[in-house]
Amino acid sequence: MIRKLLLASAATLALSVGAHASNTSSVVQIGVSNTSTATQNGFTTNSSTMNQLGVFNTANTNQGLSAAGFANGSSVTQNGTQNAATTQQVGVFNGSGITQNSFPLGALVQSNNAAVGQLGVLNGSTVTQTQH
Repeated sequence: MIRKLLLASAATLALSVGAHASNTSSVVQIGVSNTSTATQNGFTTNSSTMNQLGVFNTANTNQGLSAAGFANGSSVTQNGTQNAATTQQVGVFNGSGITQNSFPLGALVQSNNAAVGQLGVLNGSTVTQTQH
């Protein structure tokens, strides 16, 4: 009985704290050599969306690194070439998506880099890279 009461209390506390700890970030960048970094350490439902159009752009997303998160979501879309995206997530039920569409631009090599690191359980990640 005591154990059930403690578990129910912990679950209620986690949900009530999480309801006040969500963060939302949205970034749109167009041009050359843009950099965007979102660091979100709220306990639950952090959301980050980054859209970049151009060349030599960098997008970094960090979620739950100082305190493990729950149900965080990250989305990065880069259209161009020589772009890089990195996502790091710690916790449970986190989701990450990186989409990179490369197009020829003069003498630049169509090359993009994507990296995802997830620590925890029941996390998912999708990386899609297209060269035109």
